[in-house]
Amino acid sequence: MTVVTARAITDQALGAWVIKCNPHKTDLAPMVEAGRAHEHWCVADNYRTRLMAPGQPVLFWVSSHPRRGIWGVGRLTGTPVPGPQWKVSTNIALFDEPILASDIQSIEELSMLEVFRSPQQSNPSWVDASAWALIRPLLPV
Repeated sequence: MTVVTARAITDQALGAWVIKCNPHKTDLAPMVEAGRAHEHWCVADNYRTRLMAPGQPVLFWVSSHPRRGIWGVGRLTGTPVPGPQWKVSTNIALFDEPILASDIQSIEELSMLEVFRSPQQSNPSWVDASAWALIRPLLPV
């Protein structure tokens, strides 16, 4: 079993950022219709945000939904912009069908991802390089 310890994210450890969307706060319907997530997402003002850079991979995680899980994948297209609410630009294509959280959790090495351990945490979340290596083959793109 993989033991998850609290640690700081580094460029070497980072696999992909995870942008979380709560459909009770952000309407999914226009994004699903367009096949793309919004281009700009709110992120916390913290050390993680300062590590975000254009070109880094990003997963789109939908929480608080019967089909909770990874709904898309893409890249960061800009650096976070400071302000009263920091924002980061993305280019995220949505899948025809999400990869459900239950399917991800069934993979022992992925069962303790941060989105499962701390679902209430603000954006950005992240997966490390080893988890990213396990997730990538699951992606339909």
